[in-house]
Amino acid sequence: MAVFEIRDAAEKTGDEDFLTGFLFYYEKSRRFYVELLSENDEWSAPFIFARGVSKGIFSFGPPLADSFVRQRIIPHDRQNLGSILKVNKLREYDEYRLLLLSEGRCSQDDLYLKKTDTELLPEEILQRLGRKVKDVIPMEGHKLTVFFNDKTVRLCHLDELVKGRREFDKILSDSEIFMAVKLSPGGNGIEWGTERILSAEELRENGAPTEISYESLLSFVKYRLADTTETAALIDCSRQYIGQLVREERLHSVREGSNNNLFLKSEIEASFRG
Repeated sequence: MAVFEIRDAAEKTGDEDFLTGFLFYYEKSRRFYVELLSENDEWSAPFIFARGVSKGIFSFGPPLADSFVRQRIIPHDRQNLGSILKVNKLREYDEYRLLLLSEGRCSQDDLYLKKTDTELLPEEILQRLGRKVKDVIPMEGHKLTVFFNDKTVRLCHLDELVKGRREFDKILSDSEIFMAVKLSPGGNGIEWGTERILSAEELRENGAPTEISYESLLSFVKYRLADTTETAALIDCSRQYIGQLVREERLHSVREGSNNNLFLKSEIEASFRG
């Protein structure tokens, strides 16, 4: 992860240009996120984020963070783009590297970017990062159990969260797609592809508190699930016989793999060791 200060040369805080927030870049996913300091108002914040700031929003992911970056680099449809890339020794259009070359400067404002380290982030931003999503479990009925880094847990009903948002219709109508939910880079939210994203903030705000803890979940996985080899040892049989039990539906796997399945120890104990 690369981190940049977003500074405004038109305003000063003491001897330094005004620090308005931070831009985060996740190299593997090539995704940008912005965290603005809460001292911003709709007038001091970068214009593209002003409307959100006026509503008390200071964390921004796609598409606004992407638009912010694209305002500060050579557009991908520039007529002489090939020559520009060649001069700058770039083999392809790379938003991040172009951003480094321009320092995030744009003719429309006095903002620029200055690379920094995560260790130098102010406490407000560190606390905010500590409230991002740690993990998510999709469940039947379009429910999501969302675990946050600060040990908060929320039960979210996707139907209610995305009501009226047509881009989520396919997710609600296809359980296989729904179950394929993933974490956004840095735990900034959860997503089903880059165009269907729910932010960490809206999940926390709209979800209901629940008693389950992440530690309990890990304990369950560690102590109450058994793979094929362990199941064979518990029943005192061969792996081949485990396959036969599954085919006969006398034993049910909770997850199937190419060489190993996972089973509930509770079913093993009730059916074969009682």
